[in-house]
Amino acid sequence: MADITPFNFGTHAVRVITRNNQPWFVASDVCQALGYSNTSKAIGDHLDADERASELVPRTSNDSLGVPTNLINESGLYALVLRSRKPEARKFAKWVTSEVLPSIRQTGSYGQPAYDPDQVALAHRAALIATAQVYQSVFEAVMQAKDWQLNRYMLRFDVTAEDGTVARVKAVDRNAYVLPLDRFHSAVEDSICVDAQTLTQLASTCTARLGRMAARNAVAAPQQGSLQLR
Repeated sequence: MADITPFNFGTHAVRVITRNNQPWFVASDVCQALGYSNTSKAIGDHLDADERASELVPRTSNDSLGVPTNLINESGLYALVLRSRKPEARKFAKWVTSEVLPSIRQTGSYGQPAYDPDQVALAHRAALIATAQVYQSVFEAVMQAKDWQLNRYMLRFDVTAEDGTVARVKAVDRNAYVLPLDRFHSAVEDSICVDAQTLTQLASTCTARLGRMAARNAVAAPQQGSLQLR
């Protein structure tokens, strides 16, 4: 069964359908509340094809209610709101995260009803802010990249006392590899495509580094021994 619950955003009714403990929003209701007159165009302009394809809820023989098929799930809703430039978008996002989703959880039809509604609202607001930061950071990184069609990008999160958690994105060179240091040797052995000249330079650098380390250890060893004799 699909439970349909209407929520009022000002003068607009936004229907939320709960199926398998997940909320689905009627796309036409959301678009009208945001100020779009053409739902299909708004969805097409703001959601990618893969974001739309997985967001249709199929009918089943157990559905006794007329369930609308133009539905968007929670992630699709966030994508639509974050990419929207309508004046109501920010207010709508706050309304969804502080009223709609906590209310659905509290009734037991969405997720774990034992969670405190204020905690749920805070979690959704934090997730929405983080999503917006990632979206903006990725956008700026791509726009600033010189070789934007071929670049790879690395996303990281930094925590600062002034700004809290901040999403940062930087372009990664096409010939760069990002891996833990303890996997470097195995990657060189069988994963990374390295030409002979680069391997020769790497071997020479490693040999020189080991020689310097051995020399420092040789100097330090007698001193440590003399200290032990005292």
